[in-house]
Amino acid sequence: MDNELNKCGCGENCGCDHDHDHNHEGCGEGCGCGEHEHEHMVVDLEDDNGNVISCPIIDAFEYEGEEYVLAQDPEGDSIYLFRATESGELVVPDEAEFDKVADYYSNVLADEE
Repeated sequence: MDNELNKCGCGENCGCDHDHDHNHEGCGEGCGCGEHEHEHMVVDLEDDNGNVISCPIIDAFEYEGEEYVLAQDPEGDSIYLFRATESGELVVPDEAEFDKVADYYSNVLADEE
């Protein structure tokens, strides 16, 4: 799957380096300023038919020195796990890495919430 991390989920005032004005007065959920962790970041995934699906980042965490993000398909219940590289690219972990990270998230981090 082709993917790209961006902050343009709201279409404006999103921190995407487009020519938008942004006023932080009354800053709250939905403003897109990037000050609210990762709620406006999306991963654009391309399905087998070439359709692009923008999946919001729902969580990010660190495990064994690596940064991981979870993105959820807004049209279904699927959640995708990616490892973020130093350059910001998201890569799909291999099966062994996926199993370790998913187990860590399910058994350690999910219990903390």
